[in-house]
Amino acid sequence: MDCALFRESLSAAMDGETGPLPEAEVERHLRGCGACQAWQDQARRLRRSMLRQAPAVPDLTAAILERAPLPSREKWAARVALGLVGLVQSGLGFAEFLVPGDTHAGAIHLSNESAAWNLALGIGLLWAALRPRTAGAQLPLVAGFALVLGVASVIDVSDGQVGAGRLLTHSLLVVGLVLMFVVHREQRRRPAPAPLNADALGTDDEVRLPEHDAPAPLAPVRGRFPRRPASRHRAA
Repeated sequence: MDCALFRESLSAAMDGETGPLPEAEVERHLRGCGACQAWQDQARRLRRSMLRQAPAVPDLTAAILERAPLPSREKWAARVALGLVGLVQSGLGFAEFLVPGDTHAGAIHLSNESAAWNLALGIGLLWAALRPRTAGAQLPLVAGFALVLGVASVIDVSDGQVGAGRLLTHSLLVVGLVLMFVVHREQRRRPAPAPLNADALGTDDEVRLPEHDAPAPLAPVRGRFPRRPASRHRAA
């Protein structure tokens, strides 16, 4: 008698499925066939060796939600003010391109370079207002520019080369620098979720995963050097 269909039915029954033969017929065959009985015992042992019970994991949803920090409210005042300063600074930089200056080639280049710097600073302030995480990266550049510009402005005022109106436009950069620092500080003070463990959650439940044997390390494959180019192999 061919036992293939009976063993297929036995395998399906162990998986909780319906086999090709009726259960009563399979049981009647199993009582009279020692080979199928041995096959069933071996299949059950193999199944038990492959299946492992999953560890019991406690439900910590309520404890995590209770101890999780509430989301902080976004502070928009400094960001909006920084965005307005960036718009005005960009407008001043763009206006310098439109105002005719000295017709000398060197003076025209210096004027365009100053306008490009002012426009770039305005764009940087706007970007820091839109993306607060980038404010900290721009602080060294803007602060260094403001420091050098302040020293140069003091020297020019002492020599009588510039008036108070020109210095008033530079104060906008100082205001933008202060607002950028405030935005950076607010971004850093936003609370981040702290890592939770069993002690922080107030539970003594321990989850232990079943131990598995570590796989044997693979033997290193040693290459043969130097290798001959494939183009030099002789065809048969």
